[in-house]
Order: sequence, then C-alpha cells, then structure tokens
Amino acid sequence: MGLKKTGYTQKTSESYIINAATVYTGVTFAAETGFTGTLHGATSGGVTLTIEQAYRDVEVDGTTHMKVKGNKLLASANATVTANMKELTAETIRQSLNGSMVDATAEEAPSGYKIIRTKRFVEDADYIDNIAVVGKLSGSDDPVIAILDNAFCTNGLELGTEDDGEAVVEQVYEAHASQEQLEADEYPWKILYPTVAAS
Repeated sequence: MGLKKTGYTQKTSESYIINAATVYTGVTFAAETGFTGTLHGATSGGVTLTIEQAYRDVEVDGTTHMKVKGNKLLASANATVTANMKELTAETIRQSLNGSMVDATAEEAPSGYKIIRTKRFVEDADYIDNIAVVGKLSGSDDPVIAILDNAFCTNGLELGTEDDGEAVVEQVYEAHASQEQLEADEYPWKILYPTVAAS
C-alpha cells in the first residue's frame, strides 16, 4: 500500500472537538455519580486551554552543532485556562481581582450592594481547588475534560462596554502544584480523553 494523499479516514469525523467548551470549578468524580462540579458561568468567544512546555538541550562539548536524542530536558511547564466571561457576578469580579468582598454598610451604599477590593497578599484559600474545561468529542457521548489543580486568576480585570453589546471579562487561570505534587514531580493538570469505539 502506498502513501495516502489525505489523512482523512472513516474514523476522522469521530475525533473532532466541537463547539464551545464549558468551564466548571471543583470537579470531582465518583463511580456512583460520575463527574460533578460547579458551573463557572456563561462565556462568549469560547474557552482556551494552553499548556506551554519549554525544553533545553544539555550543553556537552562536541554536541553544539546538532540536537542529540536523549539530551533534552523539560525546563518548565505551565497550564492556563482562558475564559471569556459574559455572565458577570460579584464573585466573577472578585476572582478576577483576587479581591475581598463584603456587604456594603448603610453608610457606604444602598442595601444589596457588595464592596470588592483588591487584596495585597495571596492566601491558600484564594486558590480554587480545580478548574475544568469540558468539551464535546464528536465520536463519543463522553466529554473531553481538562482539569487544572489549584487554579488562580492572574490577569486582573479589564471591563469594556459598548452600545448594542455586553461586557466580556477575560479570566486567565493558572495551575499550581501542591507540595505533594511538587515532591512527586507531578504536574498540576490532566486531560481526560474518552476512547472512541473502533468501527
């Protein structure tokens, strides 16, 4: 058999990740109930998962003129989820700022208002246990799920408004390793990918 002129096969159409993904926080799995989590909110313009990996080549005399198999090391890796939030709540704003939030007093604002302020220091409680991007695989009823542990929003707040439109706030969440993950050389993210049945 010669080389084909296209990569398309009978199984290709079952391996598309389609439509906009959904963002959840606090995702857990139990055999009895499956996956559970809290919806993070409605998005606009999709959700982006980014896993960046930087490698370096060990410098050894006599090898500087070419890349050598087995001489490459992972120097750093980082995972982020970028969500363009269209559903904006006081909690969405607070998370974007890593802020504090309290009920306004009668001297500060009418009843029902919250006051959100940026905090100076980051505390352990400011990290979200996990944030997950849940996508649809065309050939399966099971979702593709990317989970970032100890997520923290790092990009601040930019809120623009215009006529005949709604504000969208971009949130960039970074994954952070726990002490246990660090000691085990285990990166704080994983991708759960369903198996598409063979035809």
